[in-house]
Amino acid sequence: MSTSVSAPKRRARIITIVWGAVILALATLVLLSEVVSLSVDPVVVALGLLIGVGLSLVAGGLLSLRFRQSAHDEDDEPGAETHDIPAY
Repeated sequence: MSTSVSAPKRRARIITIVWGAVILALATLVLLSEVVSLSVDPVVVALGLLIGVGLSLVAGGLLSLRFRQSAHDEDDEPGAETHDIPAY
């Protein structure tokens, strides 16, 4: 049985944000190509999206790792007290 009272922090997942941005970029490109008669090469678009997604996922993973390590470092400080309230 857990004695922790505080709820865990909820953050947006990096993968959700990246794929949402990809879908929005693709939808914007399709809309612009229809409205402005813009001709696009699908191979170049796919290559650009793959590079963007890959860089975003790597950057998000590194940032997530950095924040996760700093959170663990703060918990491991000597003299840091925990105030757990027992659950009855």
